[in-house]
Parts: sequence; structure tokens; C-alpha cells
Amino acid sequence: MNKKAVVIGGGFGGLSTAALLARDGWIVTLVEKNAQLGGRARYWKKDGFTFDMGPSWYLMPEVFEHYFTHFEKKREDYYDLSPIDPYYKVYFEGGETAELTPRFEENQKLFESFEKGGGKALKAYMEQSSYKYDVAMGDFLYREYKHIGQFFNRRLMTEGLRLGVLGKLDTFVSNYVKDYRAKQILEYAMVFLGTDPAQAPAIYSIMTHVDLNLGVFFPQKGMAGVAEGFASLCRELGVELITDAEVLKVLTEGNRAVGVETNKGTFKADVVVSSADYHHSDTNLLETKHRTYSDSYWEKRVVAPSMFIAYLGIGRELKGFEHHNLYFAKDWDKHFDAIFKNPGWPQNPCFYLSCISKTDS
Repeated sequence: MNKKAVVIGGGFGGLSTAALLARDGWIVTLVEKNAQLGGRARYWKKDGFTFDMGPSWYLMPEVFEHYFTHFEKKREDYYDLSPIDPYYKVYFEGGETAELTPRFEENQKLFESFEKGGGKALKAYMEQSSYKYDVAMGDFLYREYKHIGQFFNRRLMTEGLRLGVLGKLDTFVSNYVKDYRAKQILEYAMVFLGTDPAQAPAIYSIMTHVDLNLGVFFPQKGMAGVAEGFASLCRELGVELITDAEVLKVLTEGNRAVGVETNKGTFKADVVVSSADYHHSDTNLLETKHRTYSDSYWEKRVVAPSMFIAYLGIGRELKGFEHHNLYFAKDWDKHFDAIFKNPGWPQNPCFYLSCISKTDS
């Protein structure tokens, strides 16, 4: 083929795209603005401590396994994976705690302790969650979408209500459980998706199947170690990986992208793929005439909130924590309203504490 491709961004999306293009015969150059590959999933080392800066939950392991089969490879050729037990520990406001584990009967007993019939309700909730997940994986996830009409396939048209495309998650969860502790456990994952449970589509109930049925795992050397594995695959396929190369502009001729201009020079290409944030790519890297959306469009968007993150290096073992720890305020509607409806700093914020040293010193 001998056609050249430039990929902007060395996160999971950029690395996986670069590898797939190289597999298909493209000559691929990937440019990453940071000194490390991995995008948000990279290391920060200071004073003897190593911090895994990006995502910290490794979920849906079969998606990663599926990816490596595209190259007739196995995930374990690039990084090791360990199951987490318990999956996570919840701290409710007031001091009560609960642990979610790989043993479903223990989780049922926990929900039964919250309210009478809670165990049976969890089983019913998990059954619909598993059904939705199977449909999403089988009918939606691995398809290409070039226009919205392709989304409305036969399965969605005939079973849309059952899939929960139109309803809201908080209302849906309330049909199964009433106790606020049970509801919080079934809804907390919306935080990671950047939305309020009261506004999230009910189809996101699949997330309960993702963590309680499929399990929670930890890749040795952290999520940044997974990114290193993806980068190793790229190198095997001949991808040129260039770091400390910030893209300043996407070069165009007519209506075609023909390369990128970086602080390390110009890279010509037959196709350019941007794995940088969509807003940044559209407004900072392209000339106005080539943008997909106008400034006024972007100004009206409701964006997912960022996070306040503290990296804490403590010179002793933290025995009271598990690998994943969640603190939930009792009135978490007030917490979400402070973020989404009346943007400000919550007075009693919910938070997540990652204690990776429990699994990997």
C-alpha cells in the first residue's frame, strides 16, 4: 500500500488505531505531546512514589482480549491481569461500610440487609442488566456508525423500551430498590461516565453487570502498564512513536487533511486520525472553514465535569482500605445538583479513593 497515516494522541484510542492501521499495511506515525505514551494513563514518579495518573478501573476484560485477537496475539503477551477481591468497599455517610465481592450470594445478603426483599430485587436487576449488556455487545458495540439511521436497527426498534433507551436510570433503579444505600451502589458508576444518575439513560444499568458479574481486575504495573503493552504492539507492527511532539495544526489541501505541523516539524500523510479530545481537535487544530461545529455550538454543550485529584504518597501501609474505595454522601442528589444544576463545589462531596498499593506495591 505504502500510504502514510498520522495519528494524533498516544492514549488507548490512538495506540489501538495506529496498530490497526499498521496491520492493514499503512506506514504509521503517531505523535504524542507528552513525554510518555498512554495519554491520561501514564506514570508520575516523585520522591520514591509511583502514581498511576489516569483511569484506575479495569472493567470488561473481554473487550481487551478481543482487541488482541485482531493481531493473532493474546493479552497476556503484553501485560498480566489479576482479579480484585473485594471488588470495592463503600463508605456511607455516618460510618457504615459495605463490600461488594465476586460472590453473588454475599452481595444478595448485603442488599437484603438494606431492605426486605433486597436480595431478590438485586437478582432481578442483574438479570435485566445482563440482558442489556449482551444486546449492546452483540448488536451495537462492534458496528460502524456513519449516520444516526444505522443506530436504529431492528433490535432497537422492537425492544427499545426494554433496553431503557428513553427512561432515566434513577427512576429505573427505584422500580427495584428503595433503600438509598442500594440505589447508590447501583448508580455510582454514572460518576465515571460524567453524568447525573437522574439524567443518565436507563440503558446504563448495564454497568452493574459489568462490575458485579464480569468482575473488577487490576493490570500489574497499573493502567499505564496496559498502555505500555499497547505501545509494544505498535512497535512490533512498525509504528513510529514520537513523544514530546505537540500538534499545532492539521495541514489541509482543499477539503483533505494532508499532515500535521508539530513543535518537532511537519509530518505529511495521506490520512490524519485525531485521537485528541474532539473539542480541541475541532477548534484548535483545524482552520475555521474545516471545522465540524461552530464556536456557538460548542458553547451550548453540556460537558462532563473534570475532577479534583490528589496524588498522596504515604510512607506506611494503609490497612483499613481496599483497592477501590467509594465514599457516598447520604443526600447525593444535593451533591449532583451542585455539579450539574448549580455548578459549584459540593459542601459534602462524594469521592473515590484508589489504593493501588493494596495490590501492587
